[in-house]
Amino acid sequence: MYLDQVSMAAQFPTVVYIIGLIAILLAIAGILLFDAGLSRAGNVMHTLTQKLVAAFVAAAGMSLIGFAIWVTQFNQAFGVANPLGQAIKSWWLGGTGINTLPQDLDPAVVPNADSFQAFYALFILFAAFFAALLAGSVIERVKTSSLALIALLFGAVVIPVAGYLVYGSVGPLSNAGTHDFGGAFFYILLGCWAFILVWRARPRVGVFDGTTTEPAIPHNMLYVVVGMVLFLAGICGYALTNGYLVPGSGYFGITLNESGMGLIVTNLMMAFAASAIGGLLVWKIGKHPYFFLVSPVAGWISVSGLIDVVKPWQAGLTAVFAPFILLGGYKLMIRLRLDDVKVVPLTLGPGIYSALMTAVLAGGVKQGGYFGITQGEYAFQHASINIGHQLYGVIVFLAFGLASALLVVFVVEKTIGLRDGRVDEGLEAKLDRAVIGEVAYPDRTPAGLQQADVSDEPAAEVSLARMHRFADPVGVSFGVQQWSVCGHG
Repeated sequence: MYLDQVSMAAQFPTVVYIIGLIAILLAIAGILLFDAGLSRAGNVMHTLTQKLVAAFVAAAGMSLIGFAIWVTQFNQAFGVANPLGQAIKSWWLGGTGINTLPQDLDPAVVPNADSFQAFYALFILFAAFFAALLAGSVIERVKTSSLALIALLFGAVVIPVAGYLVYGSVGPLSNAGTHDFGGAFFYILLGCWAFILVWRARPRVGVFDGTTTEPAIPHNMLYVVVGMVLFLAGICGYALTNGYLVPGSGYFGITLNESGMGLIVTNLMMAFAASAIGGLLVWKIGKHPYFFLVSPVAGWISVSGLIDVVKPWQAGLTAVFAPFILLGGYKLMIRLRLDDVKVVPLTLGPGIYSALMTAVLAGGVKQGGYFGITQGEYAFQHASINIGHQLYGVIVFLAFGLASALLVVFVVEKTIGLRDGRVDEGLEAKLDRAVIGEVAYPDRTPAGLQQADVSDEPAAEVSLARMHRFADPVGVSFGVQQWSVCGHG
């Protein structure tokens, strides 16, 4: 037995990772509520079910060999023969690395085994988190089976390859000097996948059909607000998992740059506050409180790549402009007639912005390599952050994200199909009953208004608005506006 593997000092980082696991689950709960509010009242259960399917299928995919793909970078750094094969042998779902008690693993082979195993669990939930976000880009229009297959490949292959490239200190990009901390490059990847998926899935019925020029506003703003708060709470717990807590040496970011836990959480609070200030202005420009309500999420993404290497005032200065980038992305999506008010506008622009601002504010910060390596291409902190490497990383992730998404989505579309035909057959607002067989809201519609629901007369439009008021007692004012603007609900 190797008792040093389970000493208090060795297990303290594991506790931090377990807190991170709980935090990511909170963030996923927030994502679920957020999209429940964005969907039509008759599609809430359908939306929630699809997001859970996508999340857990992606998590299962990651658990197979996804973590092993990420571990490959460390095998390469330490000169292990057949680095990918050995990583899979040890760290696939049935491998020795994850199926052996930490006290029975030689620290010369697997140092910090207990925390490394907890990190395996974090990767599983990390895939679920991003797949849940991806599913939110195409609510109310795609087949569950198609979404599940896309999420499986996204979680099992695409996210792990991205992690190998930039998440860690000895990946090809991060070891050269490309910096990320909380996932800026992953948000770029997510934005690319969402963009392709939204394009191929086509808009929801009633959006861009001549009666409206914008997607429907949330049917339930309460869900959106509570979901956003849960998401931010989860981020607070998740942020510190992106690094190494070394007793006696301090805290290092995931790319092995020097940092501090207090600095990171302070920067995070500054990002939330400053982005909310920017969001107030964007609310005025965009003429809807939605842009203010989601501004802290945009603020988080805008600092996700640099939060461990900047000062608090720099984090705030960066985040205050994030809502404007969000609004610009939203307007661009409208111009392109792409129906997504959340994922692409929130991730793609702010993610790129974060990656580039990292070089502007933290150029020259040392990173890369690994503890104990003193010379060669993997020497500890041999590289430094600079604009060239950050820009190169952005280009690589845009190319990788768009190419992989095009391949996967087109194959799924041409084989099992992507769009659910029922949404084009008059069931676009009744997917809960038609697909799930359960509804989120009880039917409280007066008998007289039920007749209006099946009427083909144009005069039924006013009754439909009133019916939506009854069906959605929480979001009354927004429900009426949605029906009057979109015509179809």
